[in-house]
Amino acid sequence: MINMKDRHLIVTYIFSVGLWLILVVLCTMQFTDEVHAATPRVMLEDYKVKEGQVVSGKEFTLELTVKNYSAKQVKNLKVTISTENGDFIPTTGAGSEYIESIEAGETATVSYKMKANDGLEEKSYKMNVVTDYENSGGYEYKTEEVIFLPVSLEQRLSVTDIFIDSENCVVGDTVEISASINNMGEGALYNVRVEIEGDNIEETESYVGTIEKGKSGNLDVLTKADVVTGGEHTNNKIIIKYEDKARELFTQESDVFVTVGVPVYENLEKIKEGDDNTVVWKTLAKVIGILLVIMVIAYALYRRQKRKQRILDEFAG
Repeated sequence: MINMKDRHLIVTYIFSVGLWLILVVLCTMQFTDEVHAATPRVMLEDYKVKEGQVVSGKEFTLELTVKNYSAKQVKNLKVTISTENGDFIPTTGAGSEYIESIEAGETATVSYKMKANDGLEEKSYKMNVVTDYENSGGYEYKTEEVIFLPVSLEQRLSVTDIFIDSENCVVGDTVEISASINNMGEGALYNVRVEIEGDNIEETESYVGTIEKGKSGNLDVLTKADVVTGGEHTNNKIIIKYEDKARELFTQESDVFVTVGVPVYENLEKIKEGDDNTVVWKTLAKVIGILLVIMVIAYALYRRQKRKQRILDEFAG
């Protein structure tokens, strides 16, 4: 039989062991949470520039998409962007955006209104992205990542000194068009080519090539007038196509006016007479041809008859 004293000792022992096991479990859970807290669970999944590209000296909108890769909800997220040399400056706020929570496996997108500093080169610039957040237990997390934003230079050109040699131009005449293409942007213009089209002239094109910053390229093309100017036939264009360093295509158009008149002849009677003489000569040529054919046939018949007569004379003799 177990006396009361022994029973009390057994109960005390069991209670002590159980309390010790509970403490071990709690410590293990806390250690696990601390390990989890040291492992980033929210990471940048995607980023893009809403306008398509970052241009030196211009404003743009940067969109970042972050994803919760953990198995539980995260909350109180703060996503902060910065550059080492201040190449991109926030136009609103301080470069930080807040997200209340993201469920497990879900994403959230934040946007920033930015401006690229003037004078940036045509290259990619590094931007730091830091994400601070908490898990459901209140443990703090931090993810530090880097993205690169390519910067392009503003492309801008003008067309000046347009000259169209269309004075006294009539249908069928050759028309010379020349102009200066001026690079007024921050970077070089690549593969510059020009197309001429319109209501009064034939389509043609010309290749100019590369125009460096602050330089000009020359356009000089020949086309032909094919429609008389008048009514709706007055729309003619110089279409300039060029590319930037990233090979993005740009197009700029300039309207030009070409006056094309109706051919005027000083002596219509002379023209008519010339046409009549042409008809006479054609008729005379036909008559001469017919006469030659008749003469050849008559000569052949004569020779045949003469040969026949010679044979008859030989038999008679």
